[in-house]
Amino acid sequence: MTKKISIITFLLTVLFISCKKEASESQNTIDTITVTKDTLSAKLKDSITDPDPTDTIPAGQYGINSSNLKTADMVRSTLQNLYKDDLSKNIIDDYSKRFIFFEYDLNDDGKKEILVGLTGPYFCGSGGCTQYILDNQGAVISRFTVADYPVVIDTEKSSSWKNLFIRSGSKNRIVKFDGKKYPSNPSLQPELKVTPGDGLPRALNFVNEPYAWFKF
Repeated sequence: MTKKISIITFLLTVLFISCKKEASESQNTIDTITVTKDTLSAKLKDSITDPDPTDTIPAGQYGINSSNLKTADMVRSTLQNLYKDDLSKNIIDDYSKRFIFFEYDLNDDGKKEILVGLTGPYFCGSGGCTQYILDNQGAVISRFTVADYPVVIDTEKSSSWKNLFIRSGSKNRIVKFDGKKYPSNPSLQPELKVTPGDGLPRALNFVNEPYAWFKF
């Protein structure tokens, strides 16, 4: 009888130790998974490059169509080439050497054009600022003067390109593609008599949305 009790006691002890070991291993696994997940999250957070470290906007809050660093480099190269003479002569002040952009497919060909907005006393006056539309390779399609922000993109088209509503001289203007480009002076275009719909895309809307300002 005593021998049976000893055997039972031994088996219970082995079972208890085994269960305790499995519980410990399970907890270690959970802890490892938690640490790995936290580490991965931290690495992902650190891997997001802030396109504009000069402001207080977190890197992850910029729009995908206005913060791509490859696009920014391409726009920068185009602007540096366009204004190379004035840049070499230091005519353009530092504040004016800044730009924002917004990528959008204006002609539904599957390739996004790049709307570029400039700022500062070199590019802006009382009626608005200089803006560009580039193709997806950085070539100039259109250049606007006296154009204010934002640029509203309409659903209606002219010559297969979407019409734009650009504010110029305190009025919204209807700017239509003529088959080769958009007209350069929005203030000479027909006035839009109604307020653009809230559902329409607004490009270069840095007043109401987080935009990264890049330098060239």
